[in-house]
Amino acid sequence: MVYYVQLIKGLLHPSNFSYQMEKAEEIRGLWKKVVFLILSSILISAIAGYYGVGLDILAKEITGIPQQELEAKKVIAGIGKVIWGAGFAAFVLFGWSIILWALMDLPYKKLVVIQLFVLIILLLEKAVLLPFNVSLGISSEFSPFGLGVMARYITSNMIVVYLLSHISIFKIWVIIFQYVCIKRMSEKNPKVIFILIVCVNLFFWLISTLLSYLKIESLI
Repeated sequence: MVYYVQLIKGLLHPSNFSYQMEKAEEIRGLWKKVVFLILSSILISAIAGYYGVGLDILAKEITGIPQQELEAKKVIAGIGKVIWGAGFAAFVLFGWSIILWALMDLPYKKLVVIQLFVLIILLLEKAVLLPFNVSLGISSEFSPFGLGVMARYITSNMIVVYLLSHISIFKIWVIIFQYVCIKRMSEKNPKVIFILIVCVNLFFWLISTLLSYLKIESLI
């Protein structure tokens, strides 16, 4: 069976998609979709950089450095955002797939296809949050779609706040999508699959928490 990668249909109908992936002997259209989503990630990051989202360090320097030097730093920061966008997309598609491949023992290429849809969900989250970031100055840790706001009222520990902010409806969507698809394709016990998927996602949330806490993305 030949499977043609269809992003919208696969995202909206994960059960049908997982059935097709299970039966697929050949996958077509994968690399065009990979390039498209990487470029989409770069575009979203570039727009965020243009509006100064995540560039708090520069904001503190506005009154302390000459205008020419500030503009140069803005350009460098914008380039960093673009690199971050490309790296983020590539990691979700290929790095995440390697980990799942090692844990699930499924064909790597099929896992990359699954991660295409995961990347779409994560990019949707970034795109939906962008107007909040620009118009209201709300950072990702205080997203209305995550637990960061609630956590801020419970604790002043920013590491905990950052961690809980990564638990959003979009991240839950990612877990459900991965579980539905991989359960159909894998011979492992469904409970084991679910635990492994949650653990992998938690691992990435912890990494993102560390990056957010250290403001790594703002320094690129």
